[in-house]
Amino acid sequence: MLTPRQIRHFIAVAETGAICAAAQAVFISQSTLTLAIQQLEEEIGVSLFNRRA
Repeated sequence: MLTPRQIRHFIAVAETGAICAAAQAVFISQSTLTLAIQQLEEEIGVSLFNRRA
């Protein structure tokens, strides 16, 4: 089940288009946000974003 925090994190990444900017927007570290998105993807079984360097 999705939590409000997971939804906020997903929306932040979707709106900003970048993990770094999204992390700043939700006031957490980039590594914490990356881990949260990875956990969300594992939970729902779908890759949510196309990653690039």
